[in-house]
Amino acid sequence: MSSQGAEKNEILVVDDSATILATAKKMLQEEFTVLTAKDGSEAWDAISKNENLKVVFSDLQMPVMNGMQLLLKIRESDDKRISTLPVIMVTGQSDSPAGKRAVFDIGATDFIGKPFDAMDLLSRARSNSHPKRRAEDKVDRSQQVFVTPSGFQNVGREALLRSFETKEEFSVVHIKIANIEEIKAEIDSKSVRQIIVSLVKRISSVLREGDVATRIGEDKFAILLYADSYNTKLAVERLCECLKKLVFELNGKTLRKDLIYGYSSADCYDKKTTFVDICKQADIALKDAAEIRLGNQVAGYKEPGKAEAKKVKDEAADLWPALTHVVDGDYHLIDEKDVDPLVRRMEAYLAYVKKKK
Repeated sequence: MSSQGAEKNEILVVDDSATILATAKKMLQEEFTVLTAKDGSEAWDAISKNENLKVVFSDLQMPVMNGMQLLLKIRESDDKRISTLPVIMVTGQSDSPAGKRAVFDIGATDFIGKPFDAMDLLSRARSNSHPKRRAEDKVDRSQQVFVTPSGFQNVGREALLRSFETKEEFSVVHIKIANIEEIKAEIDSKSVRQIIVSLVKRISSVLREGDVATRIGEDKFAILLYADSYNTKLAVERLCECLKKLVFELNGKTLRKDLIYGYSSADCYDKKTTFVDICKQADIALKDAAEIRLGNQVAGYKEPGKAEAKKVKDEAADLWPALTHVVDGDYHLIDEKDVDPLVRRMEAYLAYVKKKK
């Protein structure tokens, strides 16, 4: 470990590369006291002992304990100081998109790519550590509405337990920017982040007191609404109409946002249902909406295993050959385009069988 100064805000940089640590320290040390750690285990020791830490910058790929394991340990801590600590993940070209999405799901505050420059590093350090900014964040409604993915799961589990007792209904909604890759092809990553931040603020301004949301990927949001399936449908339609009114332009050209969504409502009478089940059904509904692609088509579930989404008429007939191949064990003969709809059908059937038992 290394440190300097005593009056500046303290920041921890975690990386197994001595060069990266030295570079980051040089960029930050005029404004911050910079601590360093060469792996997640050493970083966790510093985080546990140092109550003055304001921000953590962590590499993903490291020995002993990698960045994802460190982030998970931070977010699952019983100490609120630690669990709410801003964590910016430092990613390289070799880091897979799936790995980055997983880190988002766990609750990364932000990302910064390698090689980073001083301005990127300083702007993230400033925005997440300065007392004035953090005080402003406390009155920012987006900070009240949006929680980490792990925090969202905790809220959801509590809501479900309360639902079993009081019969208060709620739903989980998944919203996704369907054409995110097209948008990314037209603008730089900084502009993409600005779009996401704008969507977060707009969602926060529309949700009612008590409702919570989280990001579960670069282009995907999950929302817990205290409403039954009918009122959820109305609320989501209003929300998406509100989001569509956000207009982004680049060089005079308007960027088109295709929003899709799916939702699942809690069955407060089925005590075998878990909050994870409800989230999975919302995700299946979202995939159905993506497959239909009729604008903001709703694909919803009143309860796990009971789909009420409108399907393309001939989809079931088209799947018969694929189903025959499954029965015969000729999996290699299944057409690639049939895999996702077939898996969703099977998941719905398995959910039905599980419920019957």
